[in-house]
Amino acid sequence: MRAVPDPRCGRKTKHDHAEVLVCLVAGFLAGRTTIRRILKWCGRNLAELRRHIPLENGIASPSTVCRMLSGIDEELFALEFMEWAGEIASTKGTHLAIDGKALRAAMEKVKDFRAPMVMNALDVATGLVVAQLPLKDKDCEITAIPHLLRLLSIKGSTVTTDAVGTQTEVMEQILRQKGHFVLMVKKNQSQSYGEITKYLGELSEDHRKMKEDRGYKPRHPEMQEKYEEVCYHERNRDRMEHRWYGVCTESSILTRTQKEWPFIRTVGRARQIRIPLERDTEGNDITPDVETFLAKGSRRSPKPSMDGETGKDIQETGMVSDLLLTAEEMGRIKRAHWAVENRLHHVLDDSFREDRSPAKKSKNNLALLRKFAYNILRLAMLAGECSQIMTEAMDDFHDTPALMRKYVFSGIKSFY
Repeated sequence: MRAVPDPRCGRKTKHDHAEVLVCLVAGFLAGRTTIRRILKWCGRNLAELRRHIPLENGIASPSTVCRMLSGIDEELFALEFMEWAGEIASTKGTHLAIDGKALRAAMEKVKDFRAPMVMNALDVATGLVVAQLPLKDKDCEITAIPHLLRLLSIKGSTVTTDAVGTQTEVMEQILRQKGHFVLMVKKNQSQSYGEITKYLGELSEDHRKMKEDRGYKPRHPEMQEKYEEVCYHERNRDRMEHRWYGVCTESSILTRTQKEWPFIRTVGRARQIRIPLERDTEGNDITPDVETFLAKGSRRSPKPSMDGETGKDIQETGMVSDLLLTAEEMGRIKRAHWAVENRLHHVLDDSFREDRSPAKKSKNNLALLRKFAYNILRLAMLAGECSQIMTEAMDDFHDTPALMRKYVFSGIKSFY
């Protein structure tokens, strides 16, 4: 925190800026999600905090903290966070999931103004955030991903993004840094999406018919040897999910896509059908099978909707990679990518109340402080020293001064 420049340089200051930042992180760790609640918690625990940091003039006021956060350079603070994260997590030879997140409550109440966004990079294996980059709007995500990648060492790592990151510039940047990619193709890449869904759909249909009839002649016989398909069926909350992953390790059939992306070695298609669970008056399961659902729908979903968007009954996504992958491997990587939503974005909104924070000028710096606390909680979880549920882990830090002492004041190099 000392490396973060104090925006009040040249003025007489009462409170040390590094001490204030550490207090804010400690408050987030203790489950306080607003500046006022954090400062009240610090005031009640002032004696314990003074065992580790001077706090000669006590706890700063909310207005002082807000002015300080608004003045801190966002880019420099983000770089300091990345340097700190690099000391506790490696970005080499791992799976990095990159995705943008909206700060909804920080949106200006004016016409046609979009919610501000930040781009996050997550180490899927550990659940640790390794980078954050502020964005001005959704369109900036395309140009910001290469910039974010240049700040990371991704040699040997597999990078995944949502469909917005499936751009030639992003692929080339990953390969220049000796990394690998598995990217999704949706309707924003209409030409490539159409080719992938058409050819992989034909290969999948021929694959199924060849199993049923050995005399069946496929449309692409030379490609069937390089095509593989797996399927999974599982119950998830109030629905049945049926997922199919098909891959072909010969991309020459995709003529237009191959010219645009000559480094593609594996082309895949992911198809998912969600069927709402249904029971009769006696409690018996009457959920329709896939064929019935596609033909007639169900009582809860009379007309199955098909689109590439989240939440629809039927989803179909193309996938491309520079690696030679099996269908199982590609399916596992695609599922693992959404850890950035489930383990990070959902936790930030649910446990840290990020989507309710109305801060505007200091929104990006507050988001970084939450990620300092988030990473510390994840480290304690990985070490088995606190609960594996985020809100309960916050209670553990609140109730156990030894945890705060170890992970904030002495356990992590260069934090303070």
